[in-house]
Amino acid sequence: MEYRIAALTPKLGDAYLAFFDGPAFADNPDWSSCYCHYYFCPPVLDWKALGAQENRQAMAARIAVDELEGYLAYADERVVGWLNVQPRHRVPHAFARLPIEPTSIQVANSDVAMILCFVVHPEYRHRGVARALLQGALAALRARGFRLAEAYPFKGGGSEATDHYHGPRALFEEAGFSVWREDGTLTVMRKALDV
Repeated sequence: MEYRIAALTPKLGDAYLAFFDGPAFADNPDWSSCYCHYYFCPPVLDWKALGAQENRQAMAARIAVDELEGYLAYADERVVGWLNVQPRHRVPHAFARLPIEPTSIQVANSDVAMILCFVVHPEYRHRGVARALLQGALAALRARGFRLAEAYPFKGGGSEATDHYHGPRALFEEAGFSVWREDGTLTVMRKALDV
C-alpha cells in the first residue's frame, strides 16, 4: 500500500488531534491520554497526574505556534500513523524521560533529529506504515539540512505494539542506522544525514 507522508503543520493540527482523539490508541486505552506529550514534559511534573485534557491542550498549543514537529501518514485521506521527530533543542527533557544519559554530539543540538515515537492505527499495523514514515522523515530531514538522526529502540522486541513505539531495531538497521551505544533497556542508534 502507498502512503502519503506529510510534515505536521498548524494546518494539519486538527488531523493530528483527531487521530489521537480516536484510533491512535483504540486498542490501548491506558495510553490514550498521552497525545505524544510525554517527552516534552519536565520530569519535575508528575506525568501520571496529567490527563488527556491537559496533554491535548499542551500539544494543541505546540501545534498552533508551529513548535511540534513530526510526520503524519495518510492512506487516502485517513491518518493512519504518526512519527514524533524533534530537533534535539526542542525536547530538553527527552533524555530524562527515556531515561538515559544524553548522547555526545559534535554538532549543534538543532542539527540532530530525535526519533521518539511511532503511533500506527491498529488496523494498519504490519502494513509498512512505520517504514514509510521513517523513509519520508529521513528524506525531509536531509533536505532541511539536519546532520544526524538518533533513534532509541527498546531491547528485547516483544510482540505487543507497546514494545515497539520507539520503532524496532531492524527498521532502523534497514534504513542505514548503526548502533551508537547500548544503554539500559534501549539501544541508541545513529544515522548521518549529511553524507
